[in-house]
Amino acid sequence: MLMNGDEVTMIEIVKIESKRILSKRTILLSFVMIFLFSACSLYLSLRHYEVLDVNGETITWQENLTHAKTYLQGKAIDWELLSFMRQQENNVYIDEYSIDEIVRLNYGKSVQELTNVEIDNFYQARLSQIRSMLWENRYIQYTQEEKESFLQKASELSEIPYDYAEGWKVLNRDMSTFVPLLILFISVLLFPLFGNDPKVNMTELYRSTRYGKKKLDTARILTALAVGSALYFVGIFVFFVIKMIPFGLNGGMQYIQSNMTTFFSLYNITYLQQFFINAVVGFVALLLDICILILITVVMEKIMNSAVVFAFFWITLLLFDQMYIWQVNHYFANFMPLRLTAFSHYYTGNEVYRFFGISFSVLSWSILLSGMIAGVLLVLAISWQKIKRKRGLY
Repeated sequence: MLMNGDEVTMIEIVKIESKRILSKRTILLSFVMIFLFSACSLYLSLRHYEVLDVNGETITWQENLTHAKTYLQGKAIDWELLSFMRQQENNVYIDEYSIDEIVRLNYGKSVQELTNVEIDNFYQARLSQIRSMLWENRYIQYTQEEKESFLQKASELSEIPYDYAEGWKVLNRDMSTFVPLLILFISVLLFPLFGNDPKVNMTELYRSTRYGKKKLDTARILTALAVGSALYFVGIFVFFVIKMIPFGLNGGMQYIQSNMTTFFSLYNITYLQQFFINAVVGFVALLLDICILILITVVMEKIMNSAVVFAFFWITLLLFDQMYIWQVNHYFANFMPLRLTAFSHYYTGNEVYRFFGISFSVLSWSILLSGMIAGVLLVLAISWQKIKRKRGLY
């Protein structure tokens, strides 16, 4: 398929701009940083699996994971498993500890304290807990239709498979730390695209070439989106590979309710589906972050000024995240890059948004509205550039 001259020229400009911010040295640095982020995350995760046994001797992470792989094959949270665990005196290994924590969430007592009746009514107790969470929520007043819909989803899960899936649990949990760091790192690399370095001001030279002002501006926006997207998916891939090497790929098709942190989740999805959802939401957060960065750098122009404003924006988001004011999160922070990548609240928070009488989950509404905000910010940035070109402010 042949392309006309304008299309070829635009591609050439994108290539030039990409090389300007992604030299061989920068690409190498990017891989090193992504690798270090992933390796540090893996190291911290594996330390969690090094525990002491009843004799005070250290159980290595390899022994811990091997025990879980051996004893959880084909298991489900049912009478057989709970009865067996009730007979165990000490919960040392991760598979034993996790099932004990799930029981504590459901009953407020250890697995050894369960009665036969409580084991029989395990899933009814889970449904009762979910009902209480919905009826007693102090922030959200659910409609009757919403409550019935939630309870219907919860009742569909009558038995939770409990096979080995530690790698997927750790992967999805730690994405909430890795993805924001990856987005910030990508943002730093993209700063030189639109900001002017006062020591080396090449803007006038660029805009006097045959490419023209409008074409160069458009090419830089395309470059930011293309380079940012490429680095994001490379980063997610590297993180996935490094994280899963010691754990293995077992358990990707297990329900996320087999994890103590998402035991009460109303999303009857697998760990593999959760990973892809997290990756997609993280990508939306990246696009929003890039659009915010483009608008700031286009308006401020100077790199240092843009960096100060951008840093202040992220510090504000971090403060909101630390304070946890529900109204601020619900009406603002949920649609900003940092809160977007706090993935766990999508599966356990049960937030809803209502628009024209239609209820939306926090997951679907955050993706939709954040994408719209990103589009609006991008239009504002393009409009600002157009105004400056018309008034000769470059």
